[in-house]
Amino acid sequence: MTQKLNVQFVNRGYGTDEGVKAVELVKLDLCEFTGSPIAAIRSPFGLGGTLIAKHESTGWVCDLD
Repeated sequence: MTQKLNVQFVNRGYGTDEGVKAVELVKLDLCEFTGSPIAAIRSPFGLGGTLIAKHESTGWVCDLD
């Protein structure tokens, strides 16, 4: 069974918000520089591949910028 995370997808460079999507969790880890949680997730945009989401005060966020 795959684990899912609710992740908000934004592009802070363009100021866009793609909303929150439930995505497949690949791996949880800690950022080596800040010690904050990060998650490798499957891209929900049909291109395949893995993206990185960071845990912020509002929850999991993936900046597509």
